[in-house]
Amino acid sequence: MRTACALGMNVAVIFYSRYGGTAALAAAVAQGARQAGATVRLRRVADLTAIEDRWSAANERIRAAREHLASVPLAQQDDLFWADGIAIGSPARYGAMCAEIRRFLDGSRQPSGDLAGKVASVFCSPSAVEGAQRATLTATLGSLAGHGVLVQAPARAEMDAEMDPTSRAARRDGPPRASADHAPAELDLAPARALGRRLARRESRTRG
Repeated sequence: MRTACALGMNVAVIFYSRYGGTAALAAAVAQGARQAGATVRLRRVADLTAIEDRWSAANERIRAAREHLASVPLAQQDDLFWADGIAIGSPARYGAMCAEIRRFLDGSRQPSGDLAGKVASVFCSPSAVEGAQRATLTATLGSLAGHGVLVQAPARAEMDAEMDPTSRAARRDGPPRASADHAPAELDLAPARALGRRLARRESRTRG
């Protein structure tokens, strides 16, 4: 029986992160995919504007996140074409994917259908706005579906499938999942790792 590693499965984890929360989730997705035997490219999407052009109160936090992510390569269209499985991460911007991810995905629409048949999923950082996370996931999946990809369930659905009833109840009834510094709590990283593992495993079954 062939494994994902033997199949040479490739997973691209592509994200945009302003404060570092979505980046932490992306790293967890990449970790999960590697645990399943995949070769992973972790890539960040570039800012649309310079840090100095953003509101001044947040600039220091944004600079700190940029410094932390400086070693992560910028995403290119070729990363999408290289991958067998794709995970896209965006902050939850009031129920819509961020403009940076929108621009990146809009540039990947190819008449030849180069993304058709690839497995893709999405993830996003927590939001204090009710319903924003679910709406962002739905919007991002809709954009990917337009490229002909095979949709894998978002991170939280994946985590529910792997948790026992007691753990699921504790996660539902626990405290808000967005901390003061926008860094995800452990309960946010666990479903992200589960998404990465299942994305790799599903793609290996699709190919095998």
